[in-house]
Amino acid sequence: MNPRLRKILYVVLWYIIYPQLVYLWLIPEVFYEQDYILMVSALVISYIVGFFDTYFRPFSDSISDDWASGVVYNLILVGFFLFLPFLVVLAFHEYQLFIVSSFPGWGSSIVSVVGILFIVLGGMVTVTGRAQLSSFGSGIIHIEDDHALITTGIYRHIRHPIYIGGLIVIFGIYMSFHSLLTLTAVTIIYFLIMGHRISYEEEMLIEKFGDQYTDYMKKTKKMIPYFY
Repeated sequence: MNPRLRKILYVVLWYIIYPQLVYLWLIPEVFYEQDYILMVSALVISYIVGFFDTYFRPFSDSISDDWASGVVYNLILVGFFLFLPFLVVLAFHEYQLFIVSSFPGWGSSIVSVVGILFIVLGGMVTVTGRAQLSSFGSGIIHIEDDHALITTGIYRHIRHPIYIGGLIVIFGIYMSFHSLLTLTAVTIIYFLIMGHRISYEEEMLIEKFGDQYTDYMKKTKKMIPYFY
């Protein structure tokens, strides 16, 4: 299939059709009640981030290398991302049933605005990381024959900007929905899943680049400059 057509189908199915069907089925009021306009704005901005991420992402012809990192792990990974819209629904109900009565301050519109700012920040980090990787950032854990080690730009400071950017985006979405419990759970699960992926990816990079990559690891942090 033509790569451009694959990207169009991916964006339409993953960012437009699938999540909207879930939300229209389970929380339709989000789309027609004025009180929830910031929540909808957060979703729309996250889709824009997804569009640009997909635009810069080269699609691999095969996922066999990615599955080599573990069938069970990859099933968990796919299941997690498929379930994310349902967790947004859970966050919305948490807000209505728990936050409004117990933590009214967290239900302030300011919290949603800050959440949206996190989405924008995380999106900028993710898209920048994806664009700088160019043809090596397909999303599939695979080392190309002509693979180059990128150590400039954002990669001068952190080794995995795409993953931390994704974490910030997800944090921002659930914050925009005024969640506390769901936000915490989703953030921890994402961090653990991506932690496994990073470990596997860095093993492959060490095997490919040897001392060049281990020296690079000594000069940088995984996801947070000067900290982690």
